[in-house]
Amino acid sequence: MWQASNLRGSVRGIPLASPILTVLCLLECLICLGCGGSNPANPHQAAHEISYSAIQDDEIWFRHSRIRLRFDSEMYCRVFFEKEGEWLSINDIPPDPAKAKPPHYLEVDGIELKDFNVDYRNVGMSEIKTQFGKGKCLHLTGYAKTPSGMQMEKSLTIEFYQDYPDMALLWVAYRNMEKDRAIRITKIVCSFFRLDAARAKAGTPSYSLWCFLGGKQNSEAFQISSENFAQAFDTGIEDGTLSRGAPLIDLWTAEMGMAISVISPSPQRLNFPVQVAPDKKVEMSLQSYNVINLEPNETLVTPKNFWMVHTGDFRTVQERHSTLIQRQN
Repeated sequence: MWQASNLRGSVRGIPLASPILTVLCLLECLICLGCGGSNPANPHQAAHEISYSAIQDDEIWFRHSRIRLRFDSEMYCRVFFEKEGEWLSINDIPPDPAKAKPPHYLEVDGIELKDFNVDYRNVGMSEIKTQFGKGKCLHLTGYAKTPSGMQMEKSLTIEFYQDYPDMALLWVAYRNMEKDRAIRITKIVCSFFRLDAARAKAGTPSYSLWCFLGGKQNSEAFQISSENFAQAFDTGIEDGTLSRGAPLIDLWTAEMGMAISVISPSPQRLNFPVQVAPDKKVEMSLQSYNVINLEPNETLVTPKNFWMVHTGDFRTVQERHSTLIQRQN
């Protein structure tokens, strides 16, 4: 379920499921330059302190005790996980721009719109207290032009919570900044990641990951053992009707795992592709193919996404996800 609204106060739901209200954090602008450098394991950070740092036109770090997020100037993201004093990452951002994608992006008239340039003057962090507890919220804003020259704004909000040092909750708002032209959105992608098992253990085939696909009946974990593996399904559909099961995917190795999902009180109809790419990395994401005409000054808000890093198999993730859904409701 997605929402679209405009600044004059009207709201229109997107027909994926019943609409929910998504509240964006309103943040004061706070720039912090060079706080802790580019090392994921900031030696000056207390064990449970949540912090961020930004280097103008360069890296933006959001740090918790078990998870670290590193964004670049176009909101591409690498996720790090702390294990026994070391920081591991299995998500791959290739140098080839044809392969590299940020976690959240759009297609406009069938053409990908990926690269939103961050406005570093408006990078900021604030305190939050929600049904998930106390924490901190980081806000990034970027701008891009469609192939036809229309201006769009992307606002990315990321939440870290004190009680959950291994996960992030996040969502995106896309705004049409044009005065008199609608933007035709043909695809919405959330939580896109390319995972590489060899990043955690050298010599391992890049696609050699265990996989669990939640949100459908009789889900069981399995190992990806072929470079030709590909699955895609609608996680919100069971027997032709909209299921209340929330989409969840977890990929892991013996060293670490990473899961993505959505946190929503309403059923979600989302396409969930998991596949081995030609370079043998495993790609996963949440996608919607509903065509949306975003009117001038109108905003499209994605569902709240869930990222979690972990050791072991999917059971810890499944339990956490269930807890968050209950609290959200």
